Amino acid sequence: MKKIFTLILGLGLGASAFAQTGNIHIFNDVANHKLDLHFTMFTVVPSTCSGGAQAMDLVYLPPNEWAHYSTFASSTSAAGHPYPIDHWSPDLLAYPPFIANAQRWDYIKFSLSDPTNPGQITPTLGGSVGYMSCTGIPSSIGGTGSLNGINYNFHADAITFGGDTWINVQ
Repeated sequence: MKKIFTLILGLGLGASAFAQTGNIHIFNDVANHKLDLHFTMFTVVPSTCSGGAQAMDLVYLPPNEWAHYSTFASSTSAAGHPYPIDHWSPDLLAYPPFIANAQRWDYIKFSLSDPTNPGQITPTLGGSVGYMSCTGIPSSIGGTGSLNGINYNFHADAITFGGDTWINVQ
């Protein structure tokens, strides 16, 4: 009985750990900075590792805030999402749900800015981070920059757990 339970538990955890319909969670962590995070998301079709879509909205995420996305339809302002994504290329929201949900949240492209020190931080603090290795997007990046005599640094990490992608920018 123990072996059967262990096998069922293992198969269940394994299936959820590699599920293709996971959520994405993005956190603007203030551990090392108090910068605004601006990002856009990209998707990929897991079976081909291509054919994804790009969010056309640039989402603003203030320091110490989370953004969670589960489906394309629930990510919109019409669904009441606090950090909505209303426009995709191609328009995934126009597709039937079974096609739109064949996409997988893949990575974000982001930049950080200091609301108290406006201007272009050089070099720009940002890049792309995600967790699907087939796209070549790194799961961890970091960098430094300066503006008006103030030095900045950042680090971004993406991990997957239980089929969900977790991205922490700090």
